[in-house]
Amino acid sequence: MGKLKIKNHYVPKVYLKQWATGNKVYEYRLLVSHEKVQKWNRVSISNTATVNYLYLYLEEGKLNDEMENYFSEEFEMKYSSFIEKVNNYKSLNDVDYEYISKLVVGQFIRTLSGYSWAQNIVQETFPEIVEELVRKIEERMETKGNLPKRELEKIDKLLPLKLETLQDQEENNFLKVETYAGKSTWLMSMKHLLGTTYKSLMATSWCIYDAPANFYWATSDDPVILLNYYGKDDYDFKGGFGNIGTEIIFPLSPNKLLYTKIGDEFEELYVKASYSTANLFQKIIVEHAFSKVYSSEKSKIVTKMRKRTVDETKYKSADQSLKDFHENYINKEVPYLIENKDL
Repeated sequence: MGKLKIKNHYVPKVYLKQWATGNKVYEYRLLVSHEKVQKWNRVSISNTATVNYLYLYLEEGKLNDEMENYFSEEFEMKYSSFIEKVNNYKSLNDVDYEYISKLVVGQFIRTLSGYSWAQNIVQETFPEIVEELVRKIEERMETKGNLPKRELEKIDKLLPLKLETLQDQEENNFLKVETYAGKSTWLMSMKHLLGTTYKSLMATSWCIYDAPANFYWATSDDPVILLNYYGKDDYDFKGGFGNIGTEIIFPLSPNKLLYTKIGDEFEELYVKASYSTANLFQKIIVEHAFSKVYSSEKSKIVTKMRKRTVDETKYKSADQSLKDFHENYINKEVPYLIENKDL
């Protein structure tokens, strides 16, 4: 068994390398501790967009780096050959389009912003999950008189649940269900999206924009954008992979950008962007960034598009939350996951 991959990049090095010179890229932080922090800093692609133990989880008492290996094998090892094909304006085949679908969905969910998105989804859908679970358990209790053993699929073991039967003063039985929305539910969302949701993009028509002369797109720590665009200053980032009209924007390099509008068909795969289109994409990329913008050059246009926040307290809190990410998983989620063994 190989050594565990502890240092997990939520924006892959091979992706950021497209913006890098000498394996270093310009980084613009949107939250800083002090005004004197430089707006643009050259950072190593090995040491940015990374959190230790980000994708590792406990399975049978041991840490598992399955998700990190999956991202490495399915996305990162294939990116260089894919971008080379794009740079040479080659036609794409069915294998390439499947790769695009998985790449877009995977990069969307694997980021820190994807983590927040998954928590919101879990909070919205959890009542339905619990309702179905309670119905099944009540049926079993009526016939067997006790809590059933819960047969768990591998993916379901990631759902932290604690079930308990209680009795009120009138001796009425009721079921108490507790959960903890954290890394486990995020990983479960990843497995679901990468197992099924990506297929909704398989029939999508894509185009790849070329940047106009002397124009270079930036990217961010949340580079896949699901855009609902209604007008020049009227849009949001709440689109869905299966929603007709949602526009997906994903910069592939400083001069290549992947684009679709779900439901539309494009006659040409490769399209030259006008300066107005390129600038609009740039604005949307920068506004959508979670905490960092990356660029191949220092860009005053980018820093004007989005002002950074200077707040030492918020900066320290955000930094500490990432440092505590794995420890919180061990201390707060794992106890719920252990409960699964008895369900």
